[in-house]
Amino acid sequence: MIAVCLIRDRPEYRREAFVRGLAHTGHKVVASGSPSSKEDLFVIWNRYGGNEVEANRWERLGGTVVVCENGYIGKDERDRQLYAISVHGHNGSGWWPTGDTDRFGALGIDVKPWRTEGEYILVCGQRGIGSALMASPVLWHEKAATRIQKIDSHPIKLRLHPGRHEAVVPLNTDLSKAHAVAIWSSSSGVKALVEGIPVVYDAPRWIASDSGVPLSDIGKLCRDDEKRKTALHKMAWAQWTVDEILRGEPFARIKERLGSASW
Repeated sequence: MIAVCLIRDRPEYRREAFVRGLAHTGHKVVASGSPSSKEDLFVIWNRYGGNEVEANRWERLGGTVVVCENGYIGKDERDRQLYAISVHGHNGSGWWPTGDTDRFGALGIDVKPWRTEGEYILVCGQRGIGSALMASPVLWHEKAATRIQKIDSHPIKLRLHPGRHEAVVPLNTDLSKAHAVAIWSSSSGVKALVEGIPVVYDAPRWIASDSGVPLSDIGKLCRDDEKRKTALHKMAWAQWTVDEILRGEPFARIKERLGSASW
């Protein structure tokens, strides 16, 4: 088995952990190549540009594409960085094996009661980076705000993406008085759910869609505890700590369950 690993060397991406984890599952890490079976992996950070072109080729030849990103919660309560890992696509657009163990509960993150009132609907802009399916459209946040104003009377507050705009207040500040949060397909929505704030999303997929509603249904906000629990449970199985990656745990689970992969 081979694995082409394009995770970058910069410290925050933890390439060494990915390389060592892949070796634990029996993969020979190579700089380039072509797959001979579905157990051969093409490991990338997000799926866009040249990465997506090569990912498409890899899948056409029968290999498996593993897409990595920053975790949906970022860090847990013990300050451990989490990394999202799934097959084919990110943020709910791909496949990842879930289990019965409560991985979300183990993070030690307090889930707050649902908020029933708030001053505004927070619309979270994104960078527009991702696959052809998942990249947010240009100026999506502005267009979404216009659509929302036609069907909901709450004031709108636009939040620019901090990756493109340095002078952005902390997310928790913007969430503090939000009635609802509107996203394309952002991890900001996951953090909103944890804070008890209903979420609407506009992308074809979202990692916590079990507990959200499409933007067009903003008049039917979801405040269902069981749906939120289900969404956070599934999401937690799509993200891993550095130590787990070093041991190859996410790659071993993917390898063992590839026969049931679908998206």
